[in-house]
Amino acid sequence: MSVPPGFPSPTPALARRRTNLPAGVVAAALGGCTVIALVWFVFANVVIGGPFSKWPGMVWTNVVCGLISAFAVAVPAGFLLARHVWAAWTLFGLCLLYVVVVVAVPMPVGTSFSAHLDFVLGFHKSNGVPIGLATIFAFLTAIAALVSATVRTPRR
Repeated sequence: MSVPPGFPSPTPALARRRTNLPAGVVAAALGGCTVIALVWFVFANVVIGGPFSKWPGMVWTNVVCGLISAFAVAVPAGFLLARHVWAAWTLFGLCLLYVVVVVAVPMPVGTSFSAHLDFVLGFHKSNGVPIGLATIFAFLTAIAALVSATVRTPRR
């Protein structure tokens, strides 16, 4: 195709990088499961805490951080369905950070690491089941989001 003199030649539009659709759908679904487990964890802590005016500091921390975490995972999981690469990397980072924070950081003083892992992944108490599921789903979500961001969709 020839271009008349004096007119700029048409350049093809750059193709925007998209995530892998099947892996993105799996990552978004696992992200949704993570959000559900986090909201369940919040509700379990609300029930454990008793009256609102008598909540101890740990219940406040669990409720506020659980709600913030659920919202922070839900947003990139939703954008991942629109195949945005930044959403896949954000979801990967948030879920990996969540796993590290839940497993390593909040160990009470004097508690052994094995006792802490027994609580997180032991499914013992009413808030142990949702936190264990949220940790497992977050780890699986991080893996699926990484695959979604790095695996290229085959050209047709």
